[in-house]
Amino acid sequence: MRLTGELREWLPWVIKIRFVIITFVFAIEYTLRQIVPTSTSQDTIPHLGIAIVIWYVLGLFYLIYNQLSEDYLLQAYLQIFLDIILITSIIHFTGDLDSNYYSLYPVAILMWSTLLHRAGALLVASICFIAMGLLLELAYLPRLYPILGERYAALQIFETHSTSDVDLTTLQVKIFFSFFGFFGVAYLGSYLAEMLRKRGDELKDQRGQVANLQALNLNIIDSMREGLITTDLEGRIAQANPAGQTILETESLEGKPLSEVLPGIDPHLPFREPGRRQEIFYYAPKRGERKILEVSVSLLTTPEKGAVGYVYNFADFTEEKKREIEYRAKDRMASLGRLSAGIAHEIRNPLASIVGSVKLFRDQTGMDEDHLKLIDIVTQESERLNKIVSDFLVYARGHRYQFAEANVVEILEETLLLLEHHPTFDTRHKIERQFSSERVEAWVDSDQIRQVFWNICTNSIKAMPDGGVLTVAVQPQDEDTVCVSIEDTGVGFSESQLEKLFEPFQSSFPDGTGLGLAIAQQVVQAHQGKIRAESEPNRGARFLIEIPRHARVRSKSLQEI
Repeated sequence: MRLTGELREWLPWVIKIRFVIITFVFAIEYTLRQIVPTSTSQDTIPHLGIAIVIWYVLGLFYLIYNQLSEDYLLQAYLQIFLDIILITSIIHFTGDLDSNYYSLYPVAILMWSTLLHRAGALLVASICFIAMGLLLELAYLPRLYPILGERYAALQIFETHSTSDVDLTTLQVKIFFSFFGFFGVAYLGSYLAEMLRKRGDELKDQRGQVANLQALNLNIIDSMREGLITTDLEGRIAQANPAGQTILETESLEGKPLSEVLPGIDPHLPFREPGRRQEIFYYAPKRGERKILEVSVSLLTTPEKGAVGYVYNFADFTEEKKREIEYRAKDRMASLGRLSAGIAHEIRNPLASIVGSVKLFRDQTGMDEDHLKLIDIVTQESERLNKIVSDFLVYARGHRYQFAEANVVEILEETLLLLEHHPTFDTRHKIERQFSSERVEAWVDSDQIRQVFWNICTNSIKAMPDGGVLTVAVQPQDEDTVCVSIEDTGVGFSESQLEKLFEPFQSSFPDGTGLGLAIAQQVVQAHQGKIRAESEPNRGARFLIEIPRHARVRSKSLQEI
């Protein structure tokens, strides 16, 4: 099987090389006969030309036969025997013992010994030696066998030589050295071919091992969930794995300076603290979102050249940071929940006494205008304090949610109708409704989700004291989620405000409690949804609320958070 495979690969090359050898043989012989003409030149050139033409035709036949047949061993031996016959003919037509083309025998032996195994190479050498021996026997028949030689000379089968033209000792020496030369070439050629095969197998095994290691390394790098970037010593990116391209939201990184791709990284980090993770901010180019990346760097070295570059390993910790903030908020909420009932009791009871006492003072006669004004201030602040306590209890204590399928558009319409009749809403405010349909179903607690819409809408109206446009849109995001967008043209939020927007007591309004958005986030999370804000200072704000369209656990219609 192995020999067949090698013959299948190399036979077309042998056929092509044969064309080159044939052409050189005829060109050299024809040139020599023109430069140094002999008495037999006019007779030998036509015969030589016929042999060469036959060899060309056979070469074309070999090419066609090679494409049609898969018995490559048969093709090889067929070509061997025909090559030996034609080489013998060329030697005869170019002077027998005086021919310059005896070297074609060793060439044929060497060529085929590299393709066949040692037994095949020795067989080729044997056939070549027999063909050469028969050629010499018949060519010099008159000297060797005078009686037979006269008969063959009469038939003019071969060009016979006189006894004065040949030295038997020279002939014997030529045959002797040809014997050892042919078999020596066959042995050495097959030996070298075998050694090359072994080296080829070793190289193939080594290449296979290297390819397997490369494939394994690539698979490991490609399967990494973290990003990986390698650079040269100048900081130019040489390679990036798919996870890194996904995190950085780019497809082509090779050749770019690392400072352009990760501008927040410390350029001295590889020298000062190799291996330490550095936290940087990265702004994704496609969605424009800010990501928090943790990057570590190590030196890239090779045994031959030493340090050749750096390896940067990084991961997106944006969601982890958000969850960390949420966990901290939940821990605070757990503490607040345990204290809320006691705080409400300790504040509301004295507060009720204070309000009642103040009202009694108001009913007394003899109060001047300043006293009445002070009593009104105490009453208003008491009511404000009571509202803060009520909101705090709503935020801190557990809620009971009654989930059911409801029309989000209808809930929004009711909320906006109440908003249009609110005292803070006037003719300078305008509401734009962008509803794709009259009915968009979602799995919600109608009262609680209405409170979310109300808190956000009232904040948006407060953010537009000089008037503006409130745009409310409802769009099914996919089969499982509804997205509600509430956007205003108000004062907006700064970057520091956005980071703490949903934390308790972070109101940006003088009369606010700072609990409205915190309650909204709590309710949305209880719906297993998401809420986020986008804003720039003095360019308004947009709140995006994602609500599930179907029940997460339909067997539980009543859920307590």
